[in-house]
Amino acid sequence: PGLHTIRYTFNANNGCSNFIEETIVVNPTPIVDAGRDRVVLEGGFVQINGKGTGNGISVLWSPATGLDNTKVLTPKASPVEDITYTLTVTSAANCVDSDAVFVKVLKKPKIPNAFTPNGDGINDTWIIEHLESYPGAVVEVFNRYGKLVYRSVNYSNPWNGTYNGNQLPVATYYWVINPKNGRAPLAGSVTIIR
Repeated sequence: PGLHTIRYTFNANNGCSNFIEETIVVNPTPIVDAGRDRVVLEGGFVQINGKGTGNGISVLWSPATGLDNTKVLTPKASPVEDITYTLTVTSAANCVDSDAVFVKVLKKPKIPNAFTPNGDGINDTWIIEHLESYPGAVVEVFNRYGKLVYRSVNYSNPWNGTYNGNQLPVATYYWVINPKNGRAPLAGSVTIIR
């Protein structure tokens, strides 16, 4: 980038020579960084930390879905699904560069209030939708006397209604789920039906 002088020399067959010089401008390519990948809670927002340098740059984020402003380097994003945003920076001389950032949406866990661990292959475990998105989530289930009957970190194997390998009786059990990752603990009840 910068000012450069180019010389064109012509050498004729008769030994004569002549030249002409011209100064040209080589425009720098803008530099862009869309920032590190981000995580946002469903219904919330996260600030994307884009950066761009260059001569007289303009900025454009795409797609516009969930962004409060597509023409600034640091928009707020509130998408409803996982999404990749692309930041394109254009200089005054129409030189272009782009970079992308991924935004992971942590959906609120959907926690059923009953399941039927009777071995018929239908609804035999307590399936909690979207909990797999929360690394380190802790699930604890208590009986009506407050005794811990189930505990799991990451909830990789859904609860099957047993305690120490024995089936628990039909009853209502109370749970506390700490999803971590910025979401407050949740509490409620689940009923075992057979």
